[in-house]
Amino acid sequence: MERDGARERQPYEGFAAIYDRLMEGVDYEGWADYVESLLQRFKRRPRSLLDLACGTGSSTIPFAARGYRVAGVDLSEAMLRIARAKAAAAGLQVDFYRMDLRELRLPGPFDLVLLFQDGLNYLLEERELRQAFSGVRQLLQPGGLFIFDLTRPSLRPHEGGQSVYWADGGDFTMIWESRYDRASETWEILLTVFQLENGGLYRKFQERHREKDYPPELVSRLLKEEGFKLLEIYPTFRHTPATGTEPKLTFVAEPK
Repeated sequence: MERDGARERQPYEGFAAIYDRLMEGVDYEGWADYVESLLQRFKRRPRSLLDLACGTGSSTIPFAARGYRVAGVDLSEAMLRIARAKAAAAGLQVDFYRMDLRELRLPGPFDLVLLFQDGLNYLLEERELRQAFSGVRQLLQPGGLFIFDLTRPSLRPHEGGQSVYWADGGDFTMIWESRYDRASETWEILLTVFQLENGGLYRKFQERHREKDYPPELVSRLLKEEGFKLLEIYPTFRHTPATGTEPKLTFVAEPK
């Protein structure tokens, strides 16, 4: 029995409760290993680290456990509540802040700023990407690094323009509807979740996510204009230069 209607929420407001269960297959330690391999490649030994779009802290906590002084930023307070609880349970000191990528104002500076999990793709206009780059530039120490990823929705296979998937977690069922709009170069995802609560009732909620496709040439230009030197672009989790045809890219840049 459904308790309420399909109220559409802000991204990750309702999704936070089941996010980690859906991401169980993600190797966050391997993610940290990859970042550290890039640090070795560029001969950097940072001590302080800022993890932007940190979500529930799964990408943040491995670095805190490795001895970095770490802070995390996310727009979703629901996700941050989980991140704080996870850090506390692990006995790790991590400062988490609720903040918009376009308006970064927090204590710094940092030796390393990370931004993974398609966080920048949620900025749908070029000026917003500029704002994020400018904010990161102000938070970086001289000689620091900015490492981030961007997904390329236009390079994913699009079956008839729309795809539908579903996942059953026992106490929840999620329907994932996605489509890529070539005119606006955006990938839109509608999540519908039925979540079991006490008494056998199901709560239904929806979230709408939109991600913008940014070509690497544009990103490279904006980085330069906002005070960065682009060091390299890699296919994510690899160390060979990107060709521009990969669906996910990792950028490494330093402040000029």
